[in-house]
Amino acid sequence: MRRQAEGAAETMKVVKQENITLDSSFAQEIAKLSGENVFLCYQCRKCASGCPSRMFMDSTPTELMRYAQLGMVDEAMKKNTIWYCVSCQTCSTRCPQDIDIAHVIDTMRIIGQQKKIKAENNKLPLFNRLWMTMIKYMGRAYEAGLVAALNVFSGKPTKDMVLGMKMMKKGKLKLWPSFRKPFATMKMFSRAKKLKK
Repeated sequence: MRRQAEGAAETMKVVKQENITLDSSFAQEIAKLSGENVFLCYQCRKCASGCPSRMFMDSTPTELMRYAQLGMVDEAMKKNTIWYCVSCQTCSTRCPQDIDIAHVIDTMRIIGQQKKIKAENNKLPLFNRLWMTMIKYMGRAYEAGLVAALNVFSGKPTKDMVLGMKMMKKGKLKLWPSFRKPFATMKMFSRAKKLKK
């Protein structure tokens, strides 16, 4: 395992499949950006058994860690798993190897956006980008605006209009956004951008 972490590429036999070339560059990139070593994961599945978003994901957090270990970038990045992770930290808390799995998943999201890797469901990165933009300029989420923007940019502007009106009538959804320290969050985003450079 240690040789793989240091960058050696090997070929392993997989039953009923063709040979796979292991490439640890993906795991190394994750380690460089997050400080987490995905090779410490021994597939105990505690992260997957506690994940509240698991039922919506194409693959489990455990499988995502394996994809990272094997250098299977497409499998890791194109599935919806990294986009449905809510960063609740349940997986990180349960990990016996003390891997911050939620941080690894956040790092995969960042790598996917930097490399412009298209997810199979292209609305998920759009949702993430809209969400982060909204947080940056408003300081908090504005649900009606988020759903409206997502529907407009995905070509279905009237998709959730009836449901939205019902929710507004019942007071479950606000028509106008409220702002919560927007200048403080813009400053925070600016500092984060400078740190990135």
